[in-house]
Amino acid sequence: MNVAEKRVLRYLETEKMLNDFFDAFGYCFDRCIRVEIEKNGGMPVSACCKNRYHCLYDLDDPAFGILRSERETLYGKPEDQVNPNPVSPCEYHGSSGCRLATHKSPICLAFMCRESIDALRENYGIFSYDYLGMNYALEWILTGDFSEKDYTDFKENIIRMTERIRQTRL
Repeated sequence: MNVAEKRVLRYLETEKMLNDFFDAFGYCFDRCIRVEIEKNGGMPVSACCKNRYHCLYDLDDPAFGILRSERETLYGKPEDQVNPNPVSPCEYHGSSGCRLATHKSPICLAFMCRESIDALRENYGIFSYDYLGMNYALEWILTGDFSEKDYTDFKENIIRMTERIRQTRL
């Protein structure tokens, strides 16, 4: 396994932790997507996906190329996606949000709107989530610009935030 492949594996490990965090938080679907779909008579909505971010912000780096290739193997190429009611320019955006369970672009994986960040602060006392900082950290995982200590601290922060949400919701 080469260095870029190892970085992608580390990225996917981090993506899983972030997916757990977002699942525990539950804000995006419960407070936004579901509500907008109901308001829209069951029709698809685009709450936050307003562009083809996976094309615009991915870096020219071997690990990004591997991530993209694996994404296309798992979910199909962007141009092969079928969107009967497109509400977002992103080909991977479906009727209830992103179709990608894994292999998201860092900018897409990291994104949280202002309202969701406010909810993290107000409901859980979590003040450390910064979506641009999260995006850069995810990029640095892929480019190798993250020290081992910084990566460990980053992972521990995601775990702490997730645990805090779960404990508060009990």
